[in-house]
Amino acid sequence: MNNNGFVSAIADTRARDDILEQGFTRRPLRVDVDIARALGVLAHAAWSMPRDQYYEGGTRFRTLNRFKAQIAAGGVHIWPCDDTKPYVQLEKYNTTLGGKQREYAPLPLQIADSAGVRKLISHHLMYLPLSQVGTSYLVNMHVARFAATPSRPCDTSPPGLHKDGEKYLATHLLARCGAKGGEVVITDNDKREMDRFTMREAGECYVFDDDRVWHMLTPVETSEGNQFAFRDTATFDLLPDNWAAIS
Repeated sequence: MNNNGFVSAIADTRARDDILEQGFTRRPLRVDVDIARALGVLAHAAWSMPRDQYYEGGTRFRTLNRFKAQIAAGGVHIWPCDDTKPYVQLEKYNTTLGGKQREYAPLPLQIADSAGVRKLISHHLMYLPLSQVGTSYLVNMHVARFAATPSRPCDTSPPGLHKDGEKYLATHLLARCGAKGGEVVITDNDKREMDRFTMREAGECYVFDDDRVWHMLTPVETSEGNQFAFRDTATFDLLPDNWAAIS
């Protein structure tokens, strides 16, 4: 472990209580210069990401970087993980692409492994209900762009309400332009709607326990009169060691 990767952080107890009580949280992000810069750099990087070759229903772009993390007293140790294994979701969770070994190019480390990205990761890890001193995590960072034209909206895969088969997921908006749709819907496990919202502010986020809720994103479309639209996000899969999705 590289001690230079330690990030001091204070647990947001209200976010933890939200997840324990309802399975998700939408607490405001605490932004400093490092986090603001990281959000801007990731948003800029979205313009040069490779196209998602596994999605044929619209135009998506996507990258994947992996990290390891360990909870410590007063913060989190975080370091890049050179994991070349393909990304796989169980077919139970992703009926469109489940079981397929997917390979996404990573962002350069000078972009992905910044002080601001590490602060984002440590912020979320510190308040998760399963986090205690010594708990280790695998963290997948997906930066994704959903792009649309008037004749070609962009949807999730699978579309509609679904689970991802991860433990915790934290999604931050990076940028949104010319778009309608892209509305987040969260339900309980009986598929009763609990919240519905559209993220519009850079850094705005929602975090959920995948075991506790279903979620969806409505298709991203162009708003009236526009010829192009996009919605860019950074999502962190937060996976405790020795945890596995129910197959």
